[in-house]
Amino acid sequence: MARRVPLPRLTQRQRTARWQRERRQQAIVVTVFSAILLFVLGLAAWAATERHYEQNLAPAASIEGRVIPKREFQRELRFQLVRFFHEFGVPPGFENDPRLARDKSRYEDAALEAVVEQGILDRAARAAGLAITSADVDEQYGIGFGQFKVRHILIEIPKDAEDKELADLNVAAKARAIANDLKQSPGDQDLWNRLAAEHSADPGSKFSGGELGFASSGQYVKEFEDAIRVLAIGQVSDPVKTEFGYHVLQVQERRLPEQNELVQRYLAGGFSVDDLRTHARWELLRKEFTKRAQEEATTGPTEQVRIAKIVVNTPLPTASGFQQFGEALQKLSDVRQELEKGTDFAEVATKLSDDLDTKEKGGEVGWMARGMLTDLKAEDAIFSTAAGERTQQITGRTQSAVYKVLERDPARELAAEQKETMKTQAYRYWLEKQKRAYDVHKLVVGLSVE
Repeated sequence: MARRVPLPRLTQRQRTARWQRERRQQAIVVTVFSAILLFVLGLAAWAATERHYEQNLAPAASIEGRVIPKREFQRELRFQLVRFFHEFGVPPGFENDPRLARDKSRYEDAALEAVVEQGILDRAARAAGLAITSADVDEQYGIGFGQFKVRHILIEIPKDAEDKELADLNVAAKARAIANDLKQSPGDQDLWNRLAAEHSADPGSKFSGGELGFASSGQYVKEFEDAIRVLAIGQVSDPVKTEFGYHVLQVQERRLPEQNELVQRYLAGGFSVDDLRTHARWELLRKEFTKRAQEEATTGPTEQVRIAKIVVNTPLPTASGFQQFGEALQKLSDVRQELEKGTDFAEVATKLSDDLDTKEKGGEVGWMARGMLTDLKAEDAIFSTAAGERTQQITGRTQSAVYKVLERDPARELAAEQKETMKTQAYRYWLEKQKRAYDVHKLVVGLSVE
């Protein structure tokens, strides 16, 4: 049998040293583990903070140096997408369908422009001492978020008429005769069916008695909407002229905002009635500043220039459109080379311009006054260029252009068409001037950064 060798006994001092060594090892392990845990938690917290900042607090735009946070841009984007989902029949629950991604992305620019516009409207209202009452907002809320069920008969003005004034008078008389017939029996469905089928130029409603169904504010042109707001239910209007011709209208039914499916969808999507009323207030401010801008837009005589232009469409250099972008850059290079070697401007425009309205006329646009272009950079360049000279290339988001000043007149009377253009674009022109005055910068990467 093997002899057992007794193990040496540890002294008290040795046992104490081993215990202390084990405690030190445990402390090192705990410290290292704690440091790793704290680092991981800190990294996660930093990532969450960075994500929160990027989604909510990062600047979307600045006005007078004051930042509009990204959460306001994202909220306005959601607001606009609710209307998109409603108008295009996207069922609730399908808003994140990947097939909608491309359509939804198109609203990002509009949402960013909207929050900038809203900030400008608020500042301009304060500067002008313009007060909007609660009663005004209530009325606009009813108009903007209520609905109208309308039918109409459209009599179109011939576009190729030699005597446009005479053609206008004849169409107005025809529309008036139709209105008189309908006023005799405003509820006669057979009469509406017959007159619409015989005379209406609206292909979408002529074979259904002129029925347009329910629509919200903003879906019709201004003159049309102005008329239906004041008509009593069942009343047949006098002829109403719009850019499409003369309309004979009848409002068949009105819905209050709370009956509007769009309003119900806003409320289900996390927006409140106060949010909708805030947008109604901005609409009132937009109308007021539109009115003021139009009153100032058509004075004359005024400085004018007769210009021609060469336009090249320059799509964004996306993965799917990179070839088109490269082709556009090559065309811009061709334009520049032709002009630099002395080729006639009109010849280059006819050959290379992408503007279909002017290229066959050698790029000629006609006489321009301030306020007819909403691109202030282009306007400044044109009005600072001498007759016979051309501007440098002016690059926009989707187009680049070169202008040539053919003539200048320091005090030329405005033609009727010019006044109409200036009136139509008055608000947009005013808004662009306000952006410059308030030093606006759009800061969302990938959108219309300025």
